[in-house]
Parts: sequence; C-alpha cells; structure tokens
Amino acid sequence: MIGAVEAGGTSFVVAFSPVSDPTTILHRYDIETTTPTETLEKVCECLKKHSYVALGVATFGPADLNPDSHTYGHITTTPKAAWLNTDLLSPLRSVSPSIPLFLDTDVNAPALSEFSLNPKPGTSSCAYITVGTGVGVGLVINGKTVKGLMHPEGGHVGVRELPNDTFEGYSWGSRAPFKGKRTVESLASAVAITERLGIEDRSQVKDLKDEEPVWDHVANALANLCVSLVLLTSVERIVISGGVMKREILLSKIRSKTTEILNGYVPTFEEEIIQGSKFGNEAGIIGALNLAKVGIEGETKGGGKVWDFLRLGAMAGLGVAVGMAISRKK
Repeated sequence: MIGAVEAGGTSFVVAFSPVSDPTTILHRYDIETTTPTETLEKVCECLKKHSYVALGVATFGPADLNPDSHTYGHITTTPKAAWLNTDLLSPLRSVSPSIPLFLDTDVNAPALSEFSLNPKPGTSSCAYITVGTGVGVGLVINGKTVKGLMHPEGGHVGVRELPNDTFEGYSWGSRAPFKGKRTVESLASAVAITERLGIEDRSQVKDLKDEEPVWDHVANALANLCVSLVLLTSVERIVISGGVMKREILLSKIRSKTTEILNGYVPTFEEEIIQGSKFGNEAGIIGALNLAKVGIEGETKGGGKVWDFLRLGAMAGLGVAVGMAISRKK
C-alpha cells in the first residue's frame, strides 16, 4: 500500500490505498485539527497501524516546500497562530524513517491528481481551485506542480469588484497581500460571504436563495481568478471544488463572467475548460495518495530504493504463491 496525510486547518485525514490505484481507499482515519502536538501524535498513531511503501503529504499553507531549506516541511506564515512555524514532516518521517515521503500543498496535490488521474488528452496543464473557508489554488504546468519562491497563493490575487460594491473584503487580511482588501479570498470564501451578509453561523449560508446578489459577487471574484490563470499561465483546464462550490449555480456564473471579462481576447478559450472536480470532497486525500504514487513512479524510473523494495516484495509474493501451489499439489 501507499499512505497519505491530508493536513487541513479543520481536520487531518490519514488514508491508505493500493499502489496502483490511489482512488481506492482501503483504510481511512479522520482527525480533528487541534494543537500541533496533539494532532500529529494522533496522525502518527494511525500511520503505525499499517505498512506502506511511500507516504504522500498534502498540507495547508503557506508551507516551505524547498528540500534545501532548513525549514523544509514547516507550516510557515499561516494565520492559524498555533501552527505558525510548525515542523510537520519530522514527526511523520519518524514513523517509518526509511520510507520515502513526498510533500506538496493541499491544492497542488489535487491539481496533479486531476491532471494525471482524470486526464484531458493533449494537454500539459491544469489548475485546481478550492473555495471554502479560504480560497486555494494549485497549478500543474508541463506535467509538474508549480513551486518556486513559495507555491501558488492565487486566493490573494486582486479583484476588479462589481459596480457599486461597498464591501471591501473580509476581516482576516491584516497579514495578507493587499491587507485582504478586494482579493479573491476576501470576496469569495465562506468567511467573506458570512461577513458580507452579517451572518454569524456559516451553516445559514446553505439556506440562501440562488437569486441572492452575493452569488454574483462570489462568481465575479472567482472569474477574475480564472482570467488571471488563463492570461498568466495559458492553463488548459481549471477545476473548481470546495464547500462554497456546492452552490450549483456558481459554475455557470463563473464561466459566463470569465468569458465576459476575457472579451474574446483568447480565441481558443471555451467555457467548458472550467469544470467541477471528478473526486468531489475526496479530492484532497486522493491528491495526497497520488503524490505517493507519482513519487514511486519517479523513483522506479530511476532505479531507486522504492523500486528495489517493490521488486523484492513482488518476488516474495511470487514465492509464497509457488509454495502454496506445490503444497496443494502434494
């Protein structure tokens, strides 16, 4: 099996799947996110229950993804104060130190799984947007997830608001780009919706009617993001998921608004490149499992230790099968 950890601000998920099929979850554990010490201890207890040949980790950010950095695998400038500068990887590595570990963000990982497990023939790029408490963006360009100075943080891209909109953005932005004013996340996230409407209980959002003007503001912010992605990266597919996107009217609104803003400038753009996720609410953990699968494939092509491990395992399995066959024959 391969193992995976999806590290989220609300909950962590630990799961295991066959090496060949990360969409088939054999074992799953859901853990509430509390303090780093308590949460990671519970995650490690779950990892110890099973054997696995590689571990994929998809984490909320911002996180340090540079293997050459002394803070590699740390949660860095997160607004979640308790998790600021938390070493995420060291506890996970300690469970099975010899097992390879592959790390990316909880949006880059789903972008890669949408690209590789739900491929669109003839394309080399895919963007993944999740719209929930915040807004995250993952990017695959030329078949690889994007990492550089940091990693994509498209939720903080600036937005051209709708006419006469007096709501500047949510109250979370003191340490964010533009101070959280008129950005995608500050206008389209679940927090933004509740603050715009003065709703204290987020569960009330589901009771809003489709005709509420708030959905036009959400769609406009996300369409601005889609336009930025198309113009900056020429991305060939944009997958949008997350709790806010359960509002079914949003997808068509985002498509039409994106077309309106592009104004015919990209003649090859078609609204259908903006679509929902095939994996729904499982996109994050499947993305983390797929990180392990892709990592193994990369090491096997290079003749690395994972290949040796799998080859020896296959030989052992063959030996057991032959032994059983001989025993039955006798």
